[in-house]
Amino acid sequence: MTALLGLLGSGLGPAGIVAALVAATVAAWVYLGRAGALAVALLGLVLVAYVAGARQATVAADLATAYADTARAMAALAEERRQVTAAASIAAADARRAMAAEDAAEASTNRLRDLEASLTAKADTTCATADDARRLRDL
Repeated sequence: MTALLGLLGSGLGPAGIVAALVAATVAAWVYLGRAGALAVALLGLVLVAYVAGARQATVAADLATAYADTARAMAALAEERRQVTAAASIAAADARRAMAAEDAAEASTNRLRDLEASLTAKADTTCATADDARRLRDL
């Protein structure tokens, strides 16, 4: 059996193996007669079936590996999409906070400008009014 698997590994291929089995069967016929030829032919068929089964098992294992690789790739892709969605959500929240901070800064600037205008209009007064104190607190 190892020799037959070695023939497959050497690149002989299925047709070459069949030819080798036919040659072995003919040689067995010549040296051992009909019973020997039948025994060699049956053994050859068993070996061919074994090799074919081994090949099918290898292909099935390769297919299972490919399915597992595909499943891992799909899981990685789903995780990547989840991370991109989370990053987009975080970026949107950051943008909203930045716009709110800009709006608050603009409102503070306007209140400060109003307070400065009010204090400039009352330059001759020595103390601030309650309205001026409220405006300072609002800043």
